[in-house]
Formats: sequence, structure tokens, C-alpha cells
Amino acid sequence: MTGPAQVASPTVAPAMAGRRKWTIAGLAAVPVLALAGWAVYAGVRPAPIRYRTTPVVRTDVTERVTATGTLQPVITSPVGAQVSGIVWKLHADYNSTVKAGDLLVELDPALFRNSVALATAQLAQARADLASTRATAHGAGSVRDRTTLMERRALVSPADLDAAQATFGQTSGLARSSLAQVAGAQAQLARAELDLEHSIIRSPVDGTVISRNIDVGQAVAATLTAPTLFTIAQDLRHMQVHAAVDEADIGGVRPDQTATFTVDAFRDDVFQAHVHEVRNAPQTAQNVVTYDVVLDVDNPEGKLRPGMTANVLILIVEKKQVVAVPNEALRFRPAATASAAGAGPTASARTPTLPGAAAGARQGAAVYVLVGGRADRVAVKTGVTDGNLTEVWGLEPGTAVILDVLRGKGAGTAAGAAPPGGVARGS
Repeated sequence: MTGPAQVASPTVAPAMAGRRKWTIAGLAAVPVLALAGWAVYAGVRPAPIRYRTTPVVRTDVTERVTATGTLQPVITSPVGAQVSGIVWKLHADYNSTVKAGDLLVELDPALFRNSVALATAQLAQARADLASTRATAHGAGSVRDRTTLMERRALVSPADLDAAQATFGQTSGLARSSLAQVAGAQAQLARAELDLEHSIIRSPVDGTVISRNIDVGQAVAATLTAPTLFTIAQDLRHMQVHAAVDEADIGGVRPDQTATFTVDAFRDDVFQAHVHEVRNAPQTAQNVVTYDVVLDVDNPEGKLRPGMTANVLILIVEKKQVVAVPNEALRFRPAATASAAGAGPTASARTPTLPGAAAGARQGAAVYVLVGGRADRVAVKTGVTDGNLTEVWGLEPGTAVILDVLRGKGAGTAAGAAPPGGVARGS
């Protein structure tokens, strides 16, 4: 006999359903709470420092000194005037090619010819005076001789003899004075003839006229200094560059070093030169000290002209296939770079700083490499540099050296970023 059927109590079923709902809700909240806890933990945990690196390479390094200079002729001859006058004729102009002795300028010869004529007349007068005084002296000498014989025979008094001797002395002195006047007149004539010759100005050298400072009809005044009428450059096929080299670079410049330069007129052409001399006279402009370096240049095609500005590169030393790193790697310092990245005080605390790293720059050249995720300082010896790469000793080719800290919010996912302990390959 079966007992009466058991019916669930209407109050028990809703209670069990409520417990099942709370159980499902709790299970669903677990991953949410776990995710929130991980987010909080990740926000508190220091993010790993990520670096931009590049491998050490073996390449050619060429050290050069840059300077700016001016093209000039090797020898420049200024042509002046030794006499004053009016320009009568011009026989040369700009860019004229002249030979030594070629006629350049003629001054008005009228005054100079008159001076020659006057000097010639004065010389003739002086010679006539000389002849007259000589004749007078000769007569006085004869009188003196006769008076001397007569005085011995007691035919004249001693006073007459004294007078005859005095007259002879006077006339002899006048003759010598006339002779000196003849010499002076000859000198005046030679001077006038020389001035007439100097009124015709000729080229002293072979070359090219690069400047003309006179015109026909212009007065030339030769006073204390001779005025420059023409400037002649000798043989423009050979020129010089006078370059101003900074005092910081002058120590490596030596005679016979090779150099190249460009000019604005021919931007695609590179001209060859070599150092002729390094002048010791300093030139100071706005507290900048430079030295004049003279470079010899061949100009067979005549492209280069005096006064052009030359951008010079002087080859100091060139080395083939040496171990080199970018100069940026030599400047990198972990602590300073991390602070500059904008990460705040905690970033500086997270930056791997080796003992003495802050004074690394004062201890000598060094680079930083990644060792176990930390920046490790490696002391190196530096050699030549081209401004971008520097030769180093103490590193093997292929070693990744640190250039900088990856900055910004996307540093963790930026191209080239490495996971903690890894290396980010820089471009």
C-alpha cells in the first residue's frame, strides 16, 4: 500500500532557485575580479625599460675638417703709376691677356716732353757756363805764372803776385762750380726723360687683367703711395684657396694633405686640392679664432674665378674596415636618458644604473650594452671619427650597443621593441 504522495513545499522551491542564482553569479564574478586584480597589479608593477640599439659594424671611417674659403690667384701684381698725369690712352681692359712689357696706359706726354726740353736747355746753359769759367780760369793761371817770374826778378811787388794768385783761385772755383752745375743739369735731364718713359705704363708680368681702376681723362696723382691702375693675376690655371679653419680643428691639418671643395657656381663638380701651408697668424672675429690654410688648386679649364667661395673638406685620416659605433652610442648615459624620457622619479629608479655610471663620461669613452635586460657599461678607446661614426677598440662587430630609451606610450609595441631582457634593433 502506497503512502500518500509527497508534494514539495511551495516555500522550499524558491529558496533553492535563489541559491542556484547566487552560485552562478559568484562563479561569473571570479574572472572579472581576477582581471581587475591583474590590471591593478600591472599598473603598480614597474614597466620594463626598452632601449633602441644598433649593432657594432666594421666599415670605412674618414676624418675630415670642414672650412670655408675664397679662391685667389697664386700671384697678384698691382700695376701703379710713378708719375702724376692725365690718362691719355688705355690699351688694356678687364680680362685682357697681357705679356710682360705690353703697353697698358699712356699718360698725357705734353708736360713730360716740356720737362725734357727744359732740362736739355738747362744742361746746354750749364755746359756753356763751364766753358766760360774754364777759359777765365785758364787766363788767370797764365797771369799768375807771369807774375811769379817777374816777382823773382824783382820787376813786380809781392802784392801783385798775391793778387794774381787770388784771381786764379777764384776763377778755378767758378770752373769747378760750373762743372757741378753741368752734372746737376744732366741729372735733371735724366729725371725728365725717366718721367716721360714712366708716363707709358707697361705690364710687369704675364697674366690676365682682373681689375681696372682708371678711365681715359682721369687724373692720376702719384703722391706718397702709387695708385693702383690695374691688377694682373699671373696664370689663372693655377690658383689657391685661402680657407679659415677653426682653432679646434687646426691641430690635424698638415701641409701636403689632400682636400676637395665645391663652389656654388658648379654645384655638381668636386675640385681637387692639396694643402700648401698653414699660416700661424690667428684671425679673431666675434671671439672665434681661425687660421688661414692655403690650398693649391689646378684650374686647367678656367672654371674657377678669383673671389669664388669654396666649401672645403680637408682629409685628415682615412681608415679602412675598422670597428665603429655611432656617436650617439658614445653619448648615451642610462640614468640621464631615462629621466629625460618623461617617466618621472619612478623611471629613474627603474633605470639600471651601475655604480659610477653618472661619472662615466668623466672616466673616459664608454658605450652601454644589454646584459640580462640591464644596461652594462663597457669602456672603449676611440679613434678617428667622421662626425657620425667613431672608430672604437674593445667591442666585437655585431654587438648591440644602446642608442637611446624608447619613449612614448607605444614604446612597448613600437617597431623594434624587445621584451624584457631582449634587445630592440634600432634603425
